[in-house]
Amino acid sequence: MKQFTLKLSLVFSILIALTFNLSKAQSNQYLDFDGVDDYVSVANGSQLIAGSSSITITGWFYDNMLSYGKGMIGYRATAGEFYLLELNTGAVECRFKNSAGTTYDVAPVNFTIIPQQWQHFAMVLGSNSLKLYVNGNLVGTKATTGTISSTTIPFTIGKSILSGQNFVYSGRVDEVSVWNKALTQTEIQDMIANELTGTEPNLQLYYKFNQGVPGGNNTSIASLTTAVNSPTYDGTFNFFALNGATSNFNGTLNASFQAISFPQVPTQLTTSPPYQLTAAASSGLPVTYTLVSGPATLNGSIITLTGVGTVIIQADQYGNASYDSAASVINTFDVVDPALNLPQIESRNPVAGQDVYMPTLGALELAAVVNIPYPTIFSVQGVQFVVNGNTYPATDHGNGHYTAWWTPTAFGPVTINVVSTSNFGATNTVPVNVNVNQTITNINNVPVFSGIWLNSSTPADSADALLPSFVGAFDSIELTLTTTCPAIGCNSNYDRVASIDARGHDGKWFEIIRYITPYDINGPCTHKINLADYMSILQGKVWFRINCITFDNGFNYALKIDYYAGAPAHKYSKVTQVWKAVYPFGDYANLQPVPVFNYAYPTLSIASKLKLVSTGHGWGSLNTSNAAEFYNATHNIWVNGANTFSQHNWNLCGTNPDGCSPQGGTWTNNRAGWCPGSIARYFDYDMSPFVSAGNIALEYKFYSAYLDQCHPNNPNCVTGVTCSDCSDGFNPILDVNCNLVTFFDDPAALAVKEIDNVDL
Repeated sequence: MKQFTLKLSLVFSILIALTFNLSKAQSNQYLDFDGVDDYVSVANGSQLIAGSSSITITGWFYDNMLSYGKGMIGYRATAGEFYLLELNTGAVECRFKNSAGTTYDVAPVNFTIIPQQWQHFAMVLGSNSLKLYVNGNLVGTKATTGTISSTTIPFTIGKSILSGQNFVYSGRVDEVSVWNKALTQTEIQDMIANELTGTEPNLQLYYKFNQGVPGGNNTSIASLTTAVNSPTYDGTFNFFALNGATSNFNGTLNASFQAISFPQVPTQLTTSPPYQLTAAASSGLPVTYTLVSGPATLNGSIITLTGVGTVIIQADQYGNASYDSAASVINTFDVVDPALNLPQIESRNPVAGQDVYMPTLGALELAAVVNIPYPTIFSVQGVQFVVNGNTYPATDHGNGHYTAWWTPTAFGPVTINVVSTSNFGATNTVPVNVNVNQTITNINNVPVFSGIWLNSSTPADSADALLPSFVGAFDSIELTLTTTCPAIGCNSNYDRVASIDARGHDGKWFEIIRYITPYDINGPCTHKINLADYMSILQGKVWFRINCITFDNGFNYALKIDYYAGAPAHKYSKVTQVWKAVYPFGDYANLQPVPVFNYAYPTLSIASKLKLVSTGHGWGSLNTSNAAEFYNATHNIWVNGANTFSQHNWNLCGTNPDGCSPQGGTWTNNRAGWCPGSIARYFDYDMSPFVSAGNIALEYKFYSAYLDQCHPNNPNCVTGVTCSDCSDGFNPILDVNCNLVTFFDDPAALAVKEIDNVDL
């Protein structure tokens, strides 16, 4: 229970209740949230409130410091919302969105949240109204209608889930409850004074946070236990350390309360010697162990392993005249046989059963992903490809990806064996049967993904695509992106930045398409781009990732590829990421924010190309000249200290470049490097003259004459005089993605790991 100030009329009765219940309360423990990534989630938590017109969520909160966007508790998804979120200056967003999509907010009041002080919050839906109570006092109300019908929305503590936004809580949380009834003010005030028993009518979830040892090693605690509807609705810990003063259970224990700390037993080998269990009770009393199940025997605190399987141990301390019994703690661990745990191999290029296209015999990059279970014990010691008795050792790219180069001796069928050995000598071999095909024709409509729906709840998705494997077979690779409205309608009144990434066979991700969604359009739109420069990535089995943070219904995405027969200028290429970040534009304190990129061309490099996408965003009266979205600027690429390339980053949108029209809003306005409903163009720069130099230093220089006058970093900005709000944070930015492609006729230089951004 927590202390705070109530209206005077309530103080006396609550003090009596507090005095009466201190002897019954288990502890004053809480869960500390680090404000980085900690949160608790309860899958399908909306099952307990779905269809109800009366809902209450409550909890105690101790905020470390005021800041924007700190999720407290609740439900948040496209299908419905009922949550509390800290805004700027201590205001609270208390929001209910019904399943019809209608949103109701209790008007936020600044400084509702007081930092470094325990406060009780209750959000109540009932009698067609939404109410917010703080410390038992009504602070706001809003008329409402409707319910939440979805049963799949998670309940979260310490985070408000919205696309890719990191709305996590920094502070302490205690005594969280969920009800499918509208609590009255009297009931809320009684809850503040008296700890719940867990048997109250309509109480659906109740997290008391009285687990583990405050500040101790609580890593063996598997979930946040609810006193109601456990274990189905026990909470999942996400990213908690569960050890130490933060990101862990903390607080104080009552004199009679004790808890058990039972450090996680690591995975054991069948050959491991007997293991000493090390659970400890906070009281100092001895802990009793019980073997619940598994291949082991137990003698006191010594466990002896007898075979392969999962062992479950329970630790108990039953108390004495001074201490209550401690809650039992379960420790589960696996016992594994090193001879049976083999490296797991997946061939990524080529893929079994597929053709390898090459008009003349040439070196093909072989690629595989190799992992092994229980990586704390087992490791991959080596990978090699074996063809017709010849061994080709693989380059280890350090992320489970392995590559080698192999030149077939003839056209026709061949078996490539991928062989990997563990640190215990266990070997796995996977045969890959392929056909080396000399006949080259167009390969059309190769599917990458379809039906991917990105929306406010799903900001990203991925797909594994099976593409042709080839050497020197195709000179044009055209990707076709199609966007359509979801079944519930687009409802897309803003253009959003989307991107498509592909994962190379070295395990590195590269953005290959920058796409800006259309504004207020219902029809399908089709977009094409030739990405033959990325031929080294667009073959074999390839992971693709589609990204779009949006706050509306979003779009469905589909992607296919057409490969056109022809001899490319060079058979081999290598992609290196140069810049991929969002940079401020016109910031007094940082006018040239893009770092210098240093690169050493490998030997045997023949040609090179720089591929740059840079889209400007941010606009409005507080951004000088509506930058960066509507600002016509020319930037420059410097190579080895000299201004070498010019980038007039300006698109004419009156006629949409991809024909995605008509749209609503200002879609015909020209923009900085993009148009709504189109693929942002690549600026391609020929770097071939610099290949012979060996080392290069690349600089991306923003247009230096632009200054955002209404910027927090402008020392001459005066709120109310030169600008209405100098502290406004919606400033101009450039979203930059740049890749360097190097071309080769001889792949020998590609047989080693590349070192990016070398220190020259």
